[in-house]
Amino acid sequence: AQAMQAVALRAAVYAAGAYPAVAAGVDAAADGKVEFTPGFYDNLIQKYAEQASDEVSLRQFMERGKAVWRDPSTVIENAQFLHKELPKRLAKRLLDLQFLPYIVVINPNIKRVYEAYYGAFQTLCNFPEIEDAEKNAEFTALLKRLVDEHGPLVESLAAGLRECKSKPIIGDQLQLDGFLNSMLTSRISRRVLAEQHIALQQKRQKYIGIVCTELNLKESIDFASRRAQQVCIETYGMSPDVRIRGDKNAVISYIPTHLDYMLFELLKNAMRATVEHASKSGGKGRKVTIPSVDVQICMGKGTVTLKFCDQGGGISEEDYEKVWNYGFTTAEQDAEQVAAAVQSNAASMDLASVPSAGSSKMAGLGFGLPLSKLYAQYFGGDLELVNLTGYGVDVYLSIKLLEDSDSDCYIY
Repeated sequence: AQAMQAVALRAAVYAAGAYPAVAAGVDAAADGKVEFTPGFYDNLIQKYAEQASDEVSLRQFMERGKAVWRDPSTVIENAQFLHKELPKRLAKRLLDLQFLPYIVVINPNIKRVYEAYYGAFQTLCNFPEIEDAEKNAEFTALLKRLVDEHGPLVESLAAGLRECKSKPIIGDQLQLDGFLNSMLTSRISRRVLAEQHIALQQKRQKYIGIVCTELNLKESIDFASRRAQQVCIETYGMSPDVRIRGDKNAVISYIPTHLDYMLFELLKNAMRATVEHASKSGGKGRKVTIPSVDVQICMGKGTVTLKFCDQGGGISEEDYEKVWNYGFTTAEQDAEQVAAAVQSNAASMDLASVPSAGSSKMAGLGFGLPLSKLYAQYFGGDLELVNLTGYGVDVYLSIKLLEDSDSDCYIY
């Protein structure tokens, strides 16, 4: 119903003459020539966007994975579902992009995202029906290619947002957090569904598709800590130690790449604040003493909570109100530094692969915290922050255990 209302609203907006360049689907190129934005005249987008997405509960998600283990032929049913479902989800996001203000939609980075989505939409719509193992193999190869190609698109969204927000007068008026939440939530769902289908055909012990059924939390924290420490040392020449406390033998069922992203971002933030605050407090000629970053593992029934404690001086009241906004960062950077941050953060924003140590700068794009919260909430968890002004920050990451998740938690 919402999609149908959106289609009707867009038609009314265009008829009224609002956003004339977008309504016509054209952009003015640098040389003055007119370029047509692909898909603005494609009624197929509206047709698919009007269709309701089929909900998949986490219980169904896990049970489908187990079914493939028992009977590999059922993977064809999953391929048929994705062939029908993914174009609908892409069409809704294409419609969201078409609704953006003119100054945003013509941004080269945002346009790159649109064109990638439209290309994937057309490819999936034109793919023939999947009736046998051979067609499923072709479809799986297509999904793998699309997952890889769409890896850097969060980077493009982040860069486009910063460029649009930097525009005088207009930039401050842009309210894009709702749009980004929809885009990124949909991205997570599509990648989870596609990567699950790919992984189900690559049987691994202790895995149901992309879900690791015996994921050791201490080992995961150690791995993320080493990567964050290396980046911290490369940036500042020093790094705090990480002390892990609580249930060090805790094992959960979760998607390793999602957990790795959240752990890396939270530890990186804590380390940056700790080192910078310690350096300012030390004074000239005095040895800098760097407090440790503490991580407490608290195992519960169906949920595990990780508590991150730093002594980085806390967050100012003014900044505290903005920490969940996309694009907000306390790191001061000029245009060249932002461009470098965009390039170096590309790997860490791509959950198709785990970024190598040292591949990301300590800060810069302002997506780490809100995106980590989105990942946590996606599977029924959450990310909360307690600010101790003048001392530090306590961050609570609650994670819903996927095998124990209730049936009312959906991959939407």
